Amino acid sequence: MHRVLFAIHRKPELSFEEFLTHYRDVHLPIARKLPKLRQYDIFPVRPGAGPDGDTPDAFTLMTFDSAEDFETFLTVPEMADIAEDNEKFIGKVESYTIDHIPVIAG
Repeated sequence: MHRVLFAIHRKPELSFEEFLTHYRDVHLPIARKLPKLRQYDIFPVRPGAGPDGDTPDAFTLMTFDSAEDFETFLTVPEMADIAEDNEKFIGKVESYTIDHIPVIAG
């Protein structure tokens, strides 16, 4: 598996609730159309971080079958819709390729 963790900061003019509402109601329906994405999880940081702080407002974890699938994912035409929507609610994003070490499996 290939996992990418994104630290997402909202645009300063948005409240935390406005950010989450846009994420859920607008962005996720677009993201569901993207190919090669095996799993997509969002972890909002509660309570909402301050818009001027260094703390992200949410973490997003995307899982792919392989690094090649992730590279393909980045080049599909549907990514143009994602990029356009990102401009509406994301102020800053950082990404990290991560590993997964299970500690307790349920």
